[in-house]
Amino acid sequence: MKFYEVDDALREAISAGDKPVRVKIEIASGGDFFTVPERDVIEANFYGLKEAAGGTSARGAVVIDNALLALSNRGVGSEVKVSFSLGEGLPWFQRFVFYVDENGIQDIRGAGRKRYVKIGLRDLSAKLRKTDETRDWTNPAVFTYSVACDKTLPERSLVHGIARRAGLSVNDIDCSTIPVTLPYVKLRKNIWAELSALAVACRCHVECAPEKPLVFAHSPYQVEPQADDDCSCAFSGEDIFYLRKAARADLYRNTVRLKINLPVTLERREIWRYGDSPVLYDEFTQAYYPFRYPLEREIEAGKYEARYRIKDSGGRERAVVYADAIDTREEAENRLEYDGGAFSYSLYDTSSYCDRAILTLKKDSDGDLYKAAIFGRPIALDLNRSCFMRDADGIAAYGTAAVNVTGSYFSECNIGGESGTLPHYEDWVSRELAERSRNRREFTVKTHRALFNARVGAKARVAMRNEQLTGVISAFSFRYKRDSAFIAAFKMVEE
Repeated sequence: MKFYEVDDALREAISAGDKPVRVKIEIASGGDFFTVPERDVIEANFYGLKEAAGGTSARGAVVIDNALLALSNRGVGSEVKVSFSLGEGLPWFQRFVFYVDENGIQDIRGAGRKRYVKIGLRDLSAKLRKTDETRDWTNPAVFTYSVACDKTLPERSLVHGIARRAGLSVNDIDCSTIPVTLPYVKLRKNIWAELSALAVACRCHVECAPEKPLVFAHSPYQVEPQADDDCSCAFSGEDIFYLRKAARADLYRNTVRLKINLPVTLERREIWRYGDSPVLYDEFTQAYYPFRYPLEREIEAGKYEARYRIKDSGGRERAVVYADAIDTREEAENRLEYDGGAFSYSLYDTSSYCDRAILTLKKDSDGDLYKAAIFGRPIALDLNRSCFMRDADGIAAYGTAAVNVTGSYFSECNIGGESGTLPHYEDWVSRELAERSRNRREFTVKTHRALFNARVGAKARVAMRNEQLTGVISAFSFRYKRDSAFIAAFKMVEE
């Protein structure tokens, strides 16, 4: 991943570093945007970081010497565009799309009767994160037989399905095709948390970027060729006025333990069989269930929940989380085996739930039921599937430093790994161990260079007199002041 592309003239001005940074703030007003006069922007601070949960988010705050903004009809949730330029006559580069936070446009009055406004800004990830976890999620969305991301077939793409719940369309998403198959996913968290978790499992970059509301790309599992990953910027001693290096021992791990409940797709088979007591046995030791007056069984009373279950090769029962290709009423009635009766289903509902049927069994007269069963194509959970890898040399040198990982977006589909074809979850653990088992440092760089096109995830190089450092940006901040020099600060994790 590299810095955002800017106009050639703007790039040359950034390299020359001899022009002052300018900032433009545009606030949505009705169907148009109101541009805040540049002279009224007292101070503007913007921040971006890679979250521990996997996503990349940005925020900001602007102080404006224009109290009339506080009296306008612009308020919480209004869209705000932030652009940068240098000197006079050069094009503007739109860097952020924000929304006014829950504090709205704050009217502040200070010493000397000075009056100004402050606006807190959050990117789209804040809106996605605040998706009410009960509204529209009380009946959680279930996705089956999907892939992580497919821009050519958005109807089977999990990224597009999750984003659709936030009102985002196909045109709002810039993504790669990541053919990691996921047989079953049930959404339980807010939209941003689900997208972040999916990004972690796909080792992908997810961001609410200026060019598109949602970017989901730069994965080692994507079909498209990887983008150029060279350093976007090289800092010399002349560019830097502050450099701090720190050890990040907390990032080091030499053992990775992954434990997941893995959905597994199975062939069509029996997914339910009646077995409520009391049960009797005939002279051939065949079990049968008497349906005789005055006994009334629960399945006769109405709306009986027939939860789908299967037996594995070891004879253990496993819960089915989803089933399709289920018997029709006629097929299920043809599977009934009884003596007396006759038996049939007065209620046979297999569409209301994906993991159970709602049944009512009726009899014409007393009889004995030998078999009532339903067939379908199930997806069952392989509980506590695990993968364990370690770096023997690292353990010998430093002792065991383990990280425990879990998640709902790992798959057993085969992909190309460094040692051949591996299941997705094993390849993920292998890559995680390779990344974690390196002793890395973190360094903080501050510069007056107008690097407002920098982004989290891009590489940069620091060339000092006796040392050269290369790292990936994990956080940045841009500070603009009307009467001071522009400051760009970056946290980078050593490569």
